[in-house]
Amino acid sequence: MDEFKVVEIMNETMLELLKEKNQNFNINLKIREFLKDEAFFFKIDKINAYKILTNVGVKQGQLESVYKKLISPDIFYNLIYKGKINEDDNNLVVKYKKYR
Repeated sequence: MDEFKVVEIMNETMLELLKEKNQNFNINLKIREFLKDEAFFFKIDKINAYKILTNVGVKQGQLESVYKKLISPDIFYNLIYKGKINEDDNNLVVKYKKYR
């Protein structure tokens, strides 16, 4: 399964869990909005990505692995192919060399 979809599912699960426990879930609502953009993790720095991944329930020991999967070159080029990002976009924090 696509790692991005897993993060989306984890966020939705965390959102429901926090609601059930009557805890503040505003951060997860914001994350839901952020995740509407498949290229989101290419547009933020590693520190903020780790904060988001922690909030959706990724364990500390898995943060690096999950993050690397989310920003892999294959994902980058796939998002370019699908028109979700432009490789020359100055808003991208994570970029790879042009694929030709």
